[in-house]
Amino acid sequence: MRETDFIEKNKDKWKRYERALERDEQNPELLKQLYIHTTDDLSYSRTFYPNRSVRVYLNSLAQRTFLQIYRGRKGETSRFFSFWTDELPRVVYAQRRPLTIALVTFVLAMLIGIISYRIDPAFAETIMGEAYINMTEANIQGGDPMAVYKQTSPFTMSMQITLHNISVALLTFVSGVFFAVGSIVQLIRNGVMVGVFQYFFYAKGLFQESFLTIWIHGALEISSIILAGGAGLAMGKGLLFPGTLSRFDAFKASSRDGLKIMLGLVPLFIIAGFLEGYLTRHTELPDAIRAVFILLCFAFIIWYYVVYPRVVAARPRATEEAPARRRDDGEDVVSLRQIRGGGETLTASFAVLRRSPGYLFGGLAVITGVFVTLAFFFYNSASATRYVFDGTILGDFHNVHELTTTFSRSRGPIYLLLVAAGFYGMLRLSFELFWRASDIEILPANWRSEAFLYLVCVAIATGLAFNGAIAGLFVFLTLPFLLTFAYAGYSGLATFRETFSFVYTNLVSSYGNFIMVILLAVPAMWVLDTAVGSLVFSFLDWVFYADAVTIDNVNVILQAISYWFLFGIVFTMWAVSSALNFYTLREIERADSLLEDIEQFGAKRRIRGMEVE
Repeated sequence: MRETDFIEKNKDKWKRYERALERDEQNPELLKQLYIHTTDDLSYSRTFYPNRSVRVYLNSLAQRTFLQIYRGRKGETSRFFSFWTDELPRVVYAQRRPLTIALVTFVLAMLIGIISYRIDPAFAETIMGEAYINMTEANIQGGDPMAVYKQTSPFTMSMQITLHNISVALLTFVSGVFFAVGSIVQLIRNGVMVGVFQYFFYAKGLFQESFLTIWIHGALEISSIILAGGAGLAMGKGLLFPGTLSRFDAFKASSRDGLKIMLGLVPLFIIAGFLEGYLTRHTELPDAIRAVFILLCFAFIIWYYVVYPRVVAARPRATEEAPARRRDDGEDVVSLRQIRGGGETLTASFAVLRRSPGYLFGGLAVITGVFVTLAFFFYNSASATRYVFDGTILGDFHNVHELTTTFSRSRGPIYLLLVAAGFYGMLRLSFELFWRASDIEILPANWRSEAFLYLVCVAIATGLAFNGAIAGLFVFLTLPFLLTFAYAGYSGLATFRETFSFVYTNLVSSYGNFIMVILLAVPAMWVLDTAVGSLVFSFLDWVFYADAVTIDNVNVILQAISYWFLFGIVFTMWAVSSALNFYTLREIERADSLLEDIEQFGAKRRIRGMEVE
């Protein structure tokens, strides 16, 4: 058949296909028929018109059909809603015992705080601090006992309170890793504080005013801290009571549940911070309105975390997830033959890192140890003068850059090569983790590929060697490309030009995961730095006695270790998500998996004697 006759015969059908693909509501059965007919026509055109435009057109049409089929699955929006309406309530119900223990512990701690205050009113100064007590008493004498909530602008207060609450909740949760004891300690600490705080106003004859003011935001805030403690207990339960699983496997399962509960608390902390910044300060509102609002907040907590989980647990799951592909050794693998959205890639990245946590953290520990040792070994002055770290809210950006910068600190080219070596170690670790968890086999590397990877790391280190503004611009404009090219070039899967085209013609996909990792990493690093870090350093200062100079030197070394290790986790996540995203970008541009499916489809039809003439 001539090409013109082939086009004339099928053009009306192809136009109907195009119109169907442009619809917002897709019919799965229609998409199935589109896929079959399009692959038939494409196979025919590839055989008889391999170098003609009709083949290119049909390849594009088949690719669009393929993308629509993928998008016809349960999408990210649907998953978002199912997390809140089904997955999280089921986790809450499954972990109802740790959550109940957290609530009982917190209430008992409040009673301890109340009784302690009744026995000795001076106990309030021990818990809340002398400065806060004096300020509150001055506000009471001035006729506005709740003036503390009116001293800062609403926006500033909301931001500060939200960050503070998240840090307290994360510390309460993370402490559960110490066999749940840490979460119990944090719950007791916060419970005693709330009990003393509330009874302090009761003793001053201001219980009603304090309750109607404080609990406008406290209903959500305190409930969230209790739930965070329950999440920490749920995580620690896997270590204490592994059951038939190994202690490590039980801990992984319980950690997932704890993390899901913590993720569900983020909106509550944001809302509580907003209420404290914008609503709590309005003490002139009628008491009835404030009381009703507090009751509604408590009613929501009781409904969503007590009543609704029981309802969800009583009904069968709407859908069961398809079983994951497995290796011959039984381990789950990450498929690379699909187009992933941003959320799916991030989820798959976590799955890759979760598969070999010992290898991940052990490898980063070795890389960090070598880097920090060499960084201080070749430095002749006191360790405290090697790096200048920042303790502000956004100081983690500065602190990481302080470890990687070279030219702005006059450290010389040797230090730049050391930083590049650190990046090289992180990338090699990331790729090994990725290959362990994926369904592909990579050829053994040789010295050329290793040299290539190190040169890419030198380019990354060079971009970060300048001052903050230049380094920030470099990270935003080129780091997603360099990380993608590092994997593609090292594996021999794409050239520089191809990778450049993949990344910069699909900016949303290329930058989506990169930015999401930053959004996840910044608050996590800040909490670990300010809450956990300050706790550890305070403990070390208390246990080890030394002069001030020695303490300063040791603190800078420990901070360098902490920041490089934490940055290694973020960098590894970037590298793994870039490797995963490379296959998505390549599939979007070249549709290799689609063409392979078409070949297999055509082969099956020929075997059955059904080849279309």
